[in-house]
Amino acid sequence: MSSPRLLPAILLLGAILEPLRGAERSWTNSAGKTINATLVEVTDGKAVLRMDGRNFEVPVANLSPGDQEFIAKWKKGDTADPSGDAGVKPNWDGPWPGLVTVPVDLEIEVVKEDTASGEYIYASPHYEFICDVRLNTSVVKRFSLLFEATNQVCRELPLGMVKPFRKERHKIHLFETREAYIAKGGPPESGGVYISRGGEGDILVPLTSLGVKKVGSSYSVDHKEENTTLSHEITHQLTDFEYYAEGSRGWFTEGLAEYVAHSGYRSGKFSVNDLGKLKDYVTAYGEDGRRGRALGDNLTAPDLQEFFLQSYDSFLDNANFNYGFAALVVYYYFHMDSNKDAANIKAFLKALKEEKTPPELFEPLLAGRTWDEMETAIAQGWRSRGVKISFR
Repeated sequence: MSSPRLLPAILLLGAILEPLRGAERSWTNSAGKTINATLVEVTDGKAVLRMDGRNFEVPVANLSPGDQEFIAKWKKGDTADPSGDAGVKPNWDGPWPGLVTVPVDLEIEVVKEDTASGEYIYASPHYEFICDVRLNTSVVKRFSLLFEATNQVCRELPLGMVKPFRKERHKIHLFETREAYIAKGGPPESGGVYISRGGEGDILVPLTSLGVKKVGSSYSVDHKEENTTLSHEITHQLTDFEYYAEGSRGWFTEGLAEYVAHSGYRSGKFSVNDLGKLKDYVTAYGEDGRRGRALGDNLTAPDLQEFFLQSYDSFLDNANFNYGFAALVVYYYFHMDSNKDAANIKAFLKALKEEKTPPELFEPLLAGRTWDEMETAIAQGWRSRGVKISFR
């Protein structure tokens, strides 16, 4: 790792390593040919199937009726665990959170400790930690605060998400060594990764990213090494499936995760809406050991419409800039746009829930403005806060 300030960029490249992936299944085309592959994405009428480590595009219309029905349900999230979201009332109207806290004396349940199989499972109120080494419950209690606090932030954000309220605990896979983490699919230079599977997905984390270190024959938590950037991955796990659609996936999903992760966390508490911390994270150059995106306070940004519509692969091609700029754009819609009540971004998210697609999808965000006027509004909003944005 070449520089401390680059750590967030490297870590967060793993944010959606396997975007919207489902389980491997059999697929049949109109000619009767059958293959076993994993559904990765559906876009522009084509299903992206992954087989033997490669992606293939197949027109949905060329697949069997059963496959097309599966894809229709998959797009709605119906192929995910159906028990999690039923009966949850989305939070659209609650107040914007300020200081979000969870109790520091969380109850930790020992679900399983099996030395023979090497599987150890511990549970906090909303998470199940599946580990390959035995941990003291006091250690689990310490790092579980980050997960529980992130969950509470996503519950309190009035953005209509239901996944934070799911009945089943979210699964977190923990590994004693980086080698074990990488062997299970973790990117070698990352500190944690969220792998989605068409709805609910898993987070993989090496214990070192949680500040857990071995001391003699036991483990303890180094509070100085608490990796708050993992909140980015946790937020991905809690973000509703519909928000990963075309026109939102990338700028909104990554911007939201950046917003939460850099709202200022300490010992079970988030200071949401802390402009100073997020601005510093996006613009800072790492002075005094600070980690940041290093974009500076004078940015040249791409055409906004193109930025919103680019593919996720394209988004990752310039990840460091795009993650940082997405954070600024999301913050603008949350706190600066129009009446500063997030009404336009909420309407946009409701349109995603209704499966609207571009260009109709963007009408709530534009709110009667042209794209040029929207760019001007974003630039003016951030200029008043010390960041100059010039759109191409």
